[in-house]
Amino acid sequence: MKIKFTLIALLFLLSNITMAIDPAYVNAMQKQLQALGNAESAAEFQSVANGFSRISQMNQDEWLPDYYTALAYTNAGFILRGNPEEQDKNYDIAVKTIQDCINRNGENAELIALKGYAMMGQLSVDPQTRGQQLSGLVMQTFGRALKLEPENPRAMSLMAQMQLGMSQFFGEGPEKACGIAKQSLEYFGKEEAQETDNPLLPRWGKESAQAVLKSCE
Repeated sequence: MKIKFTLIALLFLLSNITMAIDPAYVNAMQKQLQALGNAESAAEFQSVANGFSRISQMNQDEWLPDYYTALAYTNAGFILRGNPEEQDKNYDIAVKTIQDCINRNGENAELIALKGYAMMGQLSVDPQTRGQQLSGLVMQTFGRALKLEPENPRAMSLMAQMQLGMSQFFGEGPEKACGIAKQSLEYFGKEEAQETDNPLLPRWGKESAQAVLKSCE
């Protein structure tokens, strides 16, 4: 009976591994990631988001399609500065996409950090009105991501951006933000030195940390 159970468990594990490296899924994701990297306009980011969303519908047990769907919508929101209604639509879709994914597949540092990024976008639409409500919540969200993965470079880089924005809003210096950005660059260096068998994992964010550091020059 024990042997039978072990064999069933092994078959289940092998099935999961096969699904995880399904060539059709990987090829579709890589195609969309290339499109994401080439996107420049809000419409292009939204088109990419739709592509990732379709992949998600066919791979409900994978969190990365939803992750990149939300990232594309968040990027579209930042491009739409000056059009607050459209910005909010994109940020709201991003937050909902992430939360639905967390509810379905569980949370991880990347999803939580990205949720904080989308919330930071929501805050940027109207900082005067939303700052009191969202500023602390955004920082707590990045803190939650770092609690799950203390050396996550994107969570740290995004926290640096948020800290810089808060410092500028209150007329303070950028030193604290730059310290956080410097730490994130160390984490990016570690990430780059690590080998991974999953080419689809997030690797973005280093340029943002470097931009924050320039404010200290």
